[in-house]
This record gives sequence, C-alpha cells and structure tokens, in this order.
Amino acid sequence: MQLLQGAFDVAGQGAGRTALVSGEAGIGKTSLVTQLVAELRDSRVLWGGCEALFSPRPLGPLYDMADALGSKLKAMLGLEGRRVELFTSFLANLQESRETTVIVLEDLHWADAATLDLVKFLGRRIQRVRALLVLSYRDDELGERHPLQMVLGDLPADAVVRVPLLPLSEAGVAELARRARHSADGVYAATGGNPFFVTEALRAEGMPATVRDAVLARAARQTPAVRALLDLAAIVPARIEADLIDAILAPDRADIAAALASGLLTADGRSYAFRHELARFAIEQALPAPLAATLHGKMLACLERREPPVATSRLVHHASGAGDSSAVLKYALHAGDEAASHGAHREAASLYATALVHADALAPAERAGLLERLSYQCYLIDQNDKAIAARAAALPIWRELGDLQHEGLTLRWLSRLHWFGGHKQEAEEYASQAVELLQDLPDDEAYAWALSNRSQLYMLSGHTDESVEWGTRAIDLATRIGSHEVLAHALNNVGTARYAAGLSDGRPMIERSLEISLAHDYEEHVARCHANFVATAVKNRDYAEARLQIAAATRYFTARDLDSWSNYIEAWQARLDFEQGQWDAAATTAIRLANSHGVAPVTRMCALTVLVRLRMRRGDPGVKELMEELKTLASASGELQRLAPVAAALAEDACLRDAADAVDPLVLQAYTMAEQRQDPRSRGELRYWCQKLGLADPGPEGTEAPYALQLSGQWREAAQAWDRLGCPYERALALLDGDEAAMREALAIFESLGATATVRRCREHLRCAGVRGVARGPRATTSANPAGLTSRELEILALLTDGLSNAQIAGKLVRSEKTVDHHISAILRKLDARSRGEAVSIASRLGFGTTGGDVVGRA
Repeated sequence: MQLLQGAFDVAGQGAGRTALVSGEAGIGKTSLVTQLVAELRDSRVLWGGCEALFSPRPLGPLYDMADALGSKLKAMLGLEGRRVELFTSFLANLQESRETTVIVLEDLHWADAATLDLVKFLGRRIQRVRALLVLSYRDDELGERHPLQMVLGDLPADAVVRVPLLPLSEAGVAELARRARHSADGVYAATGGNPFFVTEALRAEGMPATVRDAVLARAARQTPAVRALLDLAAIVPARIEADLIDAILAPDRADIAAALASGLLTADGRSYAFRHELARFAIEQALPAPLAATLHGKMLACLERREPPVATSRLVHHASGAGDSSAVLKYALHAGDEAASHGAHREAASLYATALVHADALAPAERAGLLERLSYQCYLIDQNDKAIAARAAALPIWRELGDLQHEGLTLRWLSRLHWFGGHKQEAEEYASQAVELLQDLPDDEAYAWALSNRSQLYMLSGHTDESVEWGTRAIDLATRIGSHEVLAHALNNVGTARYAAGLSDGRPMIERSLEISLAHDYEEHVARCHANFVATAVKNRDYAEARLQIAAATRYFTARDLDSWSNYIEAWQARLDFEQGQWDAAATTAIRLANSHGVAPVTRMCALTVLVRLRMRRGDPGVKELMEELKTLASASGELQRLAPVAAALAEDACLRDAADAVDPLVLQAYTMAEQRQDPRSRGELRYWCQKLGLADPGPEGTEAPYALQLSGQWREAAQAWDRLGCPYERALALLDGDEAAMREALAIFESLGATATVRRCREHLRCAGVRGVARGPRATTSANPAGLTSRELEILALLTDGLSNAQIAGKLVRSEKTVDHHISAILRKLDARSRGEAVSIASRLGFGTTGGDVVGRA
C-alpha cells in the first residue's frame, strides 16, 4: 500500500507512474487494488479487466470504462482502423482531467493484442500525465514468449513501480485459522500460504485435499436451483449479466440470496461474478460435457437476440462451448476480421484456427481463403511454421480448383515465408514456380507480385543487376494495371538495390515508394522504406543520414507500435553506435534485443554481431556461445549482408587470439562471396582481416576508400579518413601500422574504448616493434578480482549492494549521474548481468563482499 500510495502521490504532481501488481491466482491482487481505490477518495477511477474467453474481445477493458470516458471516445470504440486515434484521444482525456486518474487494468495475462498495445502506448507516455496506471497479472502464467512479458520489458524503468505479492507466512496462516476458530494443522503445507486457498480451506468443513475440492464441496451443499445458477455463471468468464440469468433460469430472490450467501458469488447490482476466478474455473471444469454444451447453447441463443449486439468474441466462446459448428464459423470469421482490424493479430489467428476446426462444411475456395487468413496472421505474430503449414494446405485446393491467380499468390507467399524461416533454397524455388506459373497471365496483379518478390530476393542477396531487372518489370506492370501496393513494393526493392550500390537514382525511388505507402496507409511498406533507408545509410557509413532516418522512423513508429520494424531499426542503431565508438549505448541496445523473445532472425543477427564484437574486443565472457548461434543464423540466410559482418568478427577474433592457423571456414566463404558481388564495404573489411591473417595478399582495388588506403600502406591517410567518418576503432587500427607516436596513440584510443583484449594485443605489438615503456596490463586493483572491475567500479558495486539509486550514488561520489550510468553499464557488461540486482547476485557468487562500504575480491 505504501508503494502504491507513493506512486499515486508522484503521479499527482504531474509525473505519471505505472504500478505492476503481480502474483499467482488467489494471492490478493484485486483485494489490494480495491483497498487502494477505496483510500484514494480525491481521484477519478477507470477500471477495466480482461477475460478468459476462447479469444478475448479486442480492447475489452476500454469497453468496461466506456461510460466514464465521454461520448467521443465511446463512439470510436469498435471502429476499424481508428486504433491510433483512439489511443491518442484516451491520452488526451487523461491530460485534460483536473483530477489524478487511477487506471486499473486487471488480469492482463488474458489480454488481447490490442489491449497490450494500449498498455504499451500508455506506459511509454504515462510520465506526461497525472495518472497512475495499475496493471495486475498472474506472473506465474507468463512464459518466456508470453506477449505481456515483452510489453512489460519495454516500459520505461524509471516510471515503473513493481508490487509483487507473496504468499502468507506460516504465522499468518495460523493467525487466520485462529480467527476462524479452525485448526491450523496442515493448512499451510496444503495451501502454500495462498490467501484464496487458505480462505477456502478454512471455510470448508474439514480440511479438503485441494482447493478444487473445497469449492466443489461448498457448491454441492446448495439446492439444485442455486447449483444451476452457479453452473450457468461458471461458463461465463469474469461476470454474467443479471438479465441473462433471469432469461435462462428465472430464479427467485431466495435462490439468488442463497447463491450470494454461499460466499462463491458477489453482485454489483447489474451482474454477478465469482468471488475468485479459481472458484469459477473449478465449477466449470466439473460440469459434465453434455450439461456444459447445453448451457453454452442457451447462452448463445440469448446473446444472439441481445440489443445492442454483444462482442462477437463472446458469441464465438459460447458457440465453441456448445459445439455449434455453423455458429462458430459464422462468428469466428467475423470476430477474426474484427480482431485483425484492431491489430489484435494473435486473437485473429486464434479465431481463424478455431474456425478451421469447424471448416469441413465450407466450400473449397472458402476453406482455402480461411487458411490464407490464418497464415497471414501467423506471419505477423512470428509463428512462421504455422504460417507455412496453412499456406501449404491452401495450395492443393487452389490447384484442384484451377485458380491460377490464387495458386501463384500462394507460391509467392510460400517463398516469402520460407525466406523468413531461413530457408533460402526453398524461397528461391517457390519464387521461380510462381513466376513460371503466372507468366501466361501478363496483365495480372498476381504476376506483378511474383516479379516483385523475385526482385526482393535478389536485392536481399546483393544481386543488384538482377534485382533491378525483375523489379523494373514489376514496376511497369503495376503501373499499367494500377496496383499501388505492388508499385510501392517494387520501387522499394529496386531503389534499395541501387541505393546500396551507390547509384544516385536509388534514393528517390525509395522516397517515391514511401510517398505512395503513406498516401495509401500501407504501414508495412512504410516501415520497409524506413528500414532500408537506415540499413543502407549505415552500410555506406553515411552516419549523419542514418541518424536522421532513425529519428524519422521513430516518429512514425511512436503512435503505431510496429515492434518488428522498430526492433529492426534499433538493431541498426546499435550497429551505428558500435561503429562510431559509442560502445556502452550499443551494448545496452544489443543486449536488450538479444534477450528479447520473438525478435526476428534478421534483427537478432544484427544485434548479436554487435554484441559478439564488443565482448570479443573487451575480453568479456560468452563470446563462443553467441558466435556459434550467430554462425548458424548467418549460414542459413545465405546472404552476404548477414555473412560478411559475422566473417569479419571471426577473422578479428582469430587475430586477437593469434590463431591464424585455425580460422573458421566461414571467413573465406564470405570473402569469396564479397569478391563475386563486388561489394566495396564487405570487400574492404574482409580483405583487411584476411591480409592480417596471411590468408590472402589482396590489393586495394574495389574496396571502400579507408580500407583501400590501409591495404596500400597509406596508414596516415587511412587514419585521417576513419577520423572524418567518426570510426575511432578503425582509426586506431590504421595508426597501429604507423610509427611509434602513431602506435602509442592507437593504444590510447583502444584504452579509452575499453577494448581490453585489443589493448593486450596492441601492447604486444608495440613491444615487438621495440617501443619501450609500455605497461604490461591493467592495474593490480583491476586484476585482483575475477571480473576485472576497477576500483571505482568495485566501489559503485558496493553502493548498488546497499540499494542506492544512480542519483544517490552520484551524490555520494560527487560525480554526475551520466558518469555513474557509464560505470554501471561497464559493471553489467563485465559481470555479464542483465540488471543491477543480477550484478549484485553475480558479484556475491564470485566471492565479492562489502567491508566498510567497499567491495573487495577474495580469490
């Protein structure tokens, strides 16, 4: 309560906060939040919850609070394509409120994708409003890939208060038993201290073996009429409207009073709900299948007649429970389309999958269309194997029907999906099949898509001429038949291929693609334009342009939460920071992406490459394991843009370890490919490292300018070129080939970057060159501990152990917060930790302790 009250007080000063109330089912989350709301009298409360429907209603919590949001917002609910405007209006509503607002969103572990998008939207902006956003969820039901897990990880840490609820202690359980005049023997052991378990066990007669038995025992003591009421309420998640119970059962007041007196149900005037969701679930699971189907059927019939119409997802829930295939198909398809329009792609996929189970009665073309809808939603939510399986199942249906257009489009999609899955050969085969099948339909949009898909594959693999040839054909056809979407897609492919090759007309083509995509609201194509602008600018070392494009992309993504694309651009941001010597920033971004689940392989490869090279240069642990994963991903992609950075990392690693006789075969594979593709960037870096390893004696021709200077022995000019580009590490490598003064300058640069492993090799190089007075290693205070922490870092780690914030540490050490941030980043990196708490834990395991506020190493 103190944590929540404190967060509310800060929010009331205009700096909103998010409170995460978590714990297992029955731990008391609702009780805590209810008590908080009761004590905060001078505030506006907006309360909504998520439900355990077969597929939740998109933005269900907003419907719960709709009456309190005003007519404008209420009117926007349910309108297709208005999600961004709806969220923005909700935020404006909070900003305009004179009172501090408490927004309660319960049971987020059941949230639909649109509701999670709302949480992310509000959570990222909560500091701008006078509001406390209270999110409750069952943390024991969040697997590693649960979508809520990723949303919580993206919330700004400085605006989040975590309130984990723990079970009752054994003494607490004994006190409850004493107050209930019940024996405490065995209660704690049987319940684990869960408040709901304890309460139900103490209310039951005798000690039940499980809570399920406790709930069912209480239900069994009711009259048949009351038990019928409980059974009906149990098939409806969250709450059931009173008029529905009246319509189906027509209970008398005595039966309703008895149901409420049982302690299982509660009432709020217009609806009834189980006091605990676990109780509802226990009764629902105990229902005989025929009785459950009958109750679902009656509920479905009532809801179908209801005015105004109820959420389609509720109809799907009861149609599924009733086993009514025709109703499932009718409502699941509509609800799936509705969910997709709200951006609730997970729910859409679930609904389409439910419909597919009942799709035997559909005509072949309708069944194939359903498979395509399911495939597309799976593609959007990173369930690529399911997406491929659904498209593959649709393919023979279109062939049997003789529908060449749909067959060709399916082949094109199978090509795209296999590319996403890392199966380059299959992607190429399907792409060729699509073109061959559709070439006899020269004026068809499906053929235009096949041509553009072929161009895209060539662009991605670095075949510029082929990409331009196929893309130009797609542009001509799309223009002739008036297909704006194919035109935008093909312009992007051709423009990116030419822009990456350094041709001046490439960029305007991407800009035209972006203009078309914005005009027609093709969000995916807009995102692709931004991504290709950023990636190509970084690849061409046009870092100023890359930063401008990242800023533009961020502005576009802010209101849309297109995470797959924003993550991709963040990976390139990490690479940009890495190449420009901003290693701590690069590491922070790369670690976040590497530790995130569901990140696309192309994004993960970029982040892992940055992380591997940072750890390798700094001598940090964990390089080998990450490198093996990286090699597997890059090899499966078969693309030079993925292989070349990995090969460069492998070659540099061999140089740092003085292991020229054990170079990974991937290095020469990528080197050969770079020569074949005549790619200046890849050629330059790989030629440089291969020359250092004695694997080749290449010339400077055809490489980017700084590497050409280095390869020709012009170290001073190369260092100046790297300096103009803003690449300190590469500048130091060039200086290392120079005279004594240049070599000493190189050593200083490596030390300033924290490149411990490179510094060690640099010192050896200087000593071999006869340079005197070169220190042999880090100071004794740094090497005295297994993690290589400096004295200052050890001091800060001690203060972290004491629970001090960055600001408090800065004040204690008389340093700026930014300096403390840098030190903490270094501590996390050296300890291979993901958080401050994990760093403290790791330090303890390594044998560090505190003595008078200082951390000391014990060998």
